[in-house]
Amino acid sequence: MKLRRIVTMLDGSQTDGPLLQQGVGLCGEHGARLDALFVRRNLASGADFLGDSFSTYGMEAVLEALADAAAEASTAAHASFNTIADEADDAVIGKFIEYVGLPEEAMADQGRVCDLILMAKPEGKAGAHELQSISMAATKSGRPVLLLPAKRDAKAGFRRIAIAWDGSLEAMRAMVGAMPMLQAAEAVGVYRAGGDAEASDQLSEIAAYLEQHDVTATTSTVALEGRSAAQTLIEAASAGRADLLVMGGFGAPLLLRAIGRDETTSLIDGTSFAVLLAH
Repeated sequence: MKLRRIVTMLDGSQTDGPLLQQGVGLCGEHGARLDALFVRRNLASGADFLGDSFSTYGMEAVLEALADAAAEASTAAHASFNTIADEADDAVIGKFIEYVGLPEEAMADQGRVCDLILMAKPEGKAGAHELQSISMAATKSGRPVLLLPAKRDAKAGFRRIAIAWDGSLEAMRAMVGAMPMLQAAEAVGVYRAGGDAEASDQLSEIAAYLEQHDVTATTSTVALEGRSAAQTLIEAASAGRADLLVMGGFGAPLLLRAIGRDETTSLIDGTSFAVLLAH
């Protein structure tokens, strides 16, 4: 599979510019085109989380404030896209899409017809809203989601990639979704945290599969030694000087995800480099 359409999620914040710049660099490397997607709630969809505790007047005031904020964010996002579009090669710049409705509807409409979704990687510990947005993008689109740190060099490719392998369907989908980047990398390592015999035995099969796709990968089973699986993988990837971690995401029970105790949250929070995940 080749990357042909990449969609960048914008929110009107200061992260839009760096995210778009990195998207342009990625498109230039892989011969893809970059579309920008801004999701703007309309008044009807904005009331879904207010409940029945507001008076009619109170609800109208809140919705009006939300509409004003959405308009400002839309203007800022569009301005960021236009700035990048003016500077970038026309061959890699697509279009700015303002989707009016709910995020899950936008992901079903636009996310499912792209090869990769770009989102800003949260700085420090991810908040509940940020994690919900990432989860929404991954679960509703069915496409790989690439989280990019704002301070990353926009022209830098992914040269050293770590794959977190646990034998899950999510991990396989992430690996397949990352294939164009794996094929362009200088070094690829597949890491299994812990001693699960079945998943460890799969490592040689994974290496053989990657070899069939022109990717030469090393494989390692890393002992937990009292650490969590997430911490073990973070340390292994860091030791290998990885600039991208590929992993399955949001496979844990909802309760663990709600309190931030799942491995996906730990890996997003614990890494300073880019993360590609799939559900």
